[in-house]
Amino acid sequence: MTRSRLPPLFALRAFEATARLASFKAAAEELHVTPTAISHQIKQLETYLGLRVLDRTPRLVKMTVPGKTLYNATASGFSEIEKAVAKILSETALTTVTPSSTTAFLSHWLVPRIDELRKTVPMIDLRLHTSNTIEDLRLGGIEIAIRYGRGPFPGAASVRLCSDVLTPVCSPLLGISRLEDLRHATLIHIDGRSSPTPKPDWSRWCAHAGISGVDSEAGPRFPDSMLAVQAAIATQGLAIASTVMVADSIAAGLLEAPFSQTLAGDTYHFSCAMGLEQRADIVALRTWFQNAFQPI
Repeated sequence: MTRSRLPPLFALRAFEATARLASFKAAAEELHVTPTAISHQIKQLETYLGLRVLDRTPRLVKMTVPGKTLYNATASGFSEIEKAVAKILSETALTTVTPSSTTAFLSHWLVPRIDELRKTVPMIDLRLHTSNTIEDLRLGGIEIAIRYGRGPFPGAASVRLCSDVLTPVCSPLLGISRLEDLRHATLIHIDGRSSPTPKPDWSRWCAHAGISGVDSEAGPRFPDSMLAVQAAIATQGLAIASTVMVADSIAAGLLEAPFSQTLAGDTYHFSCAMGLEQRADIVALRTWFQNAFQPI
């Protein structure tokens, strides 16, 4: 099927504005043209139709009967077009979202994947926020967070991403392969951990692994896991680290996990402010994180 030929679009737009405002001057101001241009477009429309759509007097512009029929159609049509354009723009407009998580998670896990995230959800402008404490989530502030814990998290709608395990890691250059090697190795400690509980320290891990004769309190101490992992990469010793956090470093050959014994960790969650669960950009981010965590 082929559509019947329509009058020129701008002629219809000029007519709709003039009929609605009952003024050539007002229509010209709305459409950012001159009154003469509006008059020319109306004449072009009437020539095309072969009849008058407007009656002009020095003080008044009125629609003719055919003009009223045409106005009803054009007003409805332009209104629907405006709604469609507004919907398209709202769905494709760049939105700003502020995700929050710990410095360790952002630096070790998210930053290496940030290009992939931006390519998958290009409509979102991310403003990363780091905090080692649980931040309140709210619309217009920090709207999402990757949280580590058992949950639930008050004031947030959360979905589980994956469970974590912790294990000793070190540089392959150290040549650590047997439990007995720990008796002469440098153990790196992390004092700033708030989760999981009980604390995954060397004393607990050695008891779980069944190794004795290890001074589980000796060795350098760091305030957070990010610094401890960097020290391990720099061949400064072994650190007990989240397998999620060190997966990329192990894949790159910077670290290795020489032992099979692990300690249970907590769970990573995607959390958003209450009421935002179905917002398109939040859904897109949640889906990306869920897919990214699947191989873990």
